[in-house]
Amino acid sequence: MRPIRVLGKLAQAAPPQSGSGLRLAIFQGENPVGSPQAVVDNLARMEEAVALAASYRSHLCAFPECYNTGYSLGPDECAELAEPSDGLSVRAAVKLSQQHDIGIVLPYVERAENGALHDSVAVVGDGRLIANYRKTHLYGAAERANFTPGDELPPVVDINGFRVGILNCYECEFPPLYQYLARRGAGLIVGPTAADRHFVLHDGSPTQVPYPDATEHIIPAMAAVWRVFVAYANRRGWEVSDRGQWEYRGNSGIWGPDGQPVVCAGPSEQTADSLLVADCAPSTIPPFSPEGDHLSNSRLNVGDRLQPAG
Repeated sequence: MRPIRVLGKLAQAAPPQSGSGLRLAIFQGENPVGSPQAVVDNLARMEEAVALAASYRSHLCAFPECYNTGYSLGPDECAELAEPSDGLSVRAAVKLSQQHDIGIVLPYVERAENGALHDSVAVVGDGRLIANYRKTHLYGAAERANFTPGDELPPVVDINGFRVGILNCYECEFPPLYQYLARRGAGLIVGPTAADRHFVLHDGSPTQVPYPDATEHIIPAMAAVWRVFVAYANRRGWEVSDRGQWEYRGNSGIWGPDGQPVVCAGPSEQTADSLLVADCAPSTIPPFSPEGDHLSNSRLNVGDRLQPAG
């Protein structure tokens, strides 16, 4: 397999102690798509990336959206490759979690017990499935053709005694979701994504404008406003499927509670697979405002319910 380049920003040699933060690794790579063999190959790459993350004493390793299958799928491919939450891919993550004593954020295509297909994220830790989140905010006609939106708000889980919230791609652009997770104590929000430039619409026509780069403004702003670390785990390179060709931005990174990048994949990382490793420890980030705190000072009551999907 291709080598994985490591980009690191560690506060110190030892990872953060329990309750003070965590050491996070996010994988950015170019992967096969849309076949049973692609799933096998992607899981083998996951095993390699997780072992590398564990060698840096990471507490958590995250992968891009629809990691096991690839993202540029049609309904037929989704139906063929979907797995239950205790299927091959999640079981592989559980085994790696046990073997390396590490948490894993594994996005995958899920088939629910009722047969519905979901764009899901499995969070594995302590050798078990901790949370299974079904994307609630689907993007565009193609995702709506492929998936059923979930009906439960995103989870917050404990990793190394530190609260971690989960979002999925397009959801990283919705400020109320950050507020919801921050109110539940999340100090880190992990957002797997499949962010590209131009792509093929569900009707077969090309997009007329590129997908906006959320890492330019939205993600740094959300990290600063809600005083959380935000990790964005994207693909790089190309996916080629029956639906067309996707070129991914590869702009993965981790932003601190001051809105500044902790570690980011720059232009040189677009031509090689990378593992970004950084310590997410609030005590290492200086205060953002002399007195203000958006979360505690907000007088808005954000409801904890989802509206019907439109």
